[in-house]
Amino acid sequence: MFPHIEIINKILSLGIIFFQVVILFLVANMIFFRNAKNHTLLFFRRNTFIIGLLISLGGIFSSLFYSVIVGYPPCELCILQRIFFYPEFIIFLVVLYQKYKHILNLGIILAVLGTLTSVYHIFVEGGKVDSALCSIAFSEGTSCAIRYVFEFGYITIPVMSLTLSLFVLVLLINFKMKYKE
Repeated sequence: MFPHIEIINKILSLGIIFFQVVILFLVANMIFFRNAKNHTLLFFRRNTFIIGLLISLGGIFSSLFYSVIVGYPPCELCILQRIFFYPEFIIFLVVLYQKYKHILNLGIILAVLGTLTSVYHIFVEGGKVDSALCSIAFSEGTSCAIRYVFEFGYITIPVMSLTLSLFVLVLLINFKMKYKE
């Protein structure tokens, strides 16, 4: 096993908790304090593409860290979450450098699909639903119900994926929102 994996899991989990708090803070601002003078929403709107690029890069690195370096084999739902999340990096990169903002709708669609897949994976992992989509089609027969990470009583790899997908979704919705004067 990878040395110090427990410490790395704790650090990544604390980062996920931080992102969850930021998501709640942003959503509360978007619902209750949406106006053109809200400095928090304006900050995230101005920096949407840089923050999104960093979040997607962090998601890519953490998923590859767990599968390639630590050796946790990804299940089918993990692979689907990667399929929906990895292109976000390219979308943010293209928008950041080429200013093609019309592809942001694709980013929203991918974030929604990644979020839904993560929610389903959380239910499968918790034993709440049957893992019918978890066949041996993509991976080496890895079960979607195996918990490789379980920190603070609820943070697992699908929860990490859900948090990052929601963060990207909230960022993009905030960017596209119209503000009251």
